[in-house]
Amino acid sequence: MRSLTETPDVIVWDSDSTTDPRHGQPQRSFFHGYYEQHRYHPLLIFDGARGQLVSAVLRPGNAHAARGARGVLRRIIRRLQQCFPHAQIVGRGDSAFAVPRVLRMVEERDRELGGIAYVFGLAQNAVLLRFGAAALTEARLRFRATKQTVQHFDAFAYAAESWPQARHVVLKAEVSEHGANPRFVVTSLPEFAPALLYHAYCERGQCENFITDCKNALQADRLSCSTFAANFFRLLEHAAASGLLHALRTQGAPLAPQLGRAQFDTLRLQLLKVAALVSQSTRRLLVRLPSAFPLARVFRHLASTLARRPVLSSA
Repeated sequence: MRSLTETPDVIVWDSDSTTDPRHGQPQRSFFHGYYEQHRYHPLLIFDGARGQLVSAVLRPGNAHAARGARGVLRRIIRRLQQCFPHAQIVGRGDSAFAVPRVLRMVEERDRELGGIAYVFGLAQNAVLLRFGAAALTEARLRFRATKQTVQHFDAFAYAAESWPQARHVVLKAEVSEHGANPRFVVTSLPEFAPALLYHAYCERGQCENFITDCKNALQADRLSCSTFAANFFRLLEHAAASGLLHALRTQGAPLAPQLGRAQFDTLRLQLLKVAALVSQSTRRLLVRLPSAFPLARVFRHLASTLARRPVLSSA
């Protein structure tokens, strides 16, 4: 919350999960038939606009993708509303998170305080395809006429058997040379155009890049302790490292715009892994950096900024 220097008008949180293959016999690393391996199944919540990791929860390998999401998201929404009472908060996630308990929690918070919405993917079924038949037919006709990929958008009210009421569903009816590719999204924002809502949902795909960044640069999938609690703590350490590198990237972006777009491993190689001569005397520790260092100005600015930060007392 403190990292948001300006009061945002819209805050987007992205929910996603990832598979973490395990070897040996660590606690609660169960075999999953779809992935055909023993694994953990972490839940990760990101700031969708800035890519910052907000929360991480380690879960057993056989956990559903939405397990624990309701409680974590309720806590995050509560904190966001306390800090930014006038901001619009929007949650995104794939179809695994479009479960009744998560949808109901977001809707209840919106009825109580307002300003809470969601855009989740929705797995297709025979009923949804029947509702979207007219849009798919229109897309097929346009494809036959143009021989170009066609995307036709539509929206309708739909109620699954496990839902207490109908909800707003957006359809992307896409037809290409490979055939029809219908996609569905359920949302609590019916006032917006279907195409706008669907493209806003698709932006959550960036979450996969954030997860890959954490795994490649921070080895966030190295959860090799024997106990579940120890591995959970290791995941939190990786999350803390992600927060530090994200803060470093944010601080360095105004001085070197390429750093604002850099992945964590690039940031580490270009800014942190610098050859230096270190000498120690009675009174000081001296670090001599190379004069040919391309990012010397950025490094010096960040180092002086961090040096002015107040040090927490051990008491």
